[in-house]
Amino acid sequence: MNSSKASESAFRTADLTLASFLRCRGFEIAALTRQDGKTSFVFEDSTQLRNAVLDYANNGNVAVRTFCGTMRDLKAITR
Repeated sequence: MNSSKASESAFRTADLTLASFLRCRGFEIAALTRQDGKTSFVFEDSTQLRNAVLDYANNGNVAVRTFCGTMRDLKAITR
């Protein structure tokens, strides 16, 4: 995949809880970006991902232990 196409179809978030939620829903992190000391998680954009973001905003469910473990792992890689 060329980088211009990847950037066109990317969804970025610096929100650790949203990134964890998306990982728990099965979405892979495509890349990590760092700017001014702030890490962003990059996901491949899709209708399914956008629906999952809406689920997050509307208090959607994920397994609590999986979410906590994912949060811990993502926090560790952002340091």
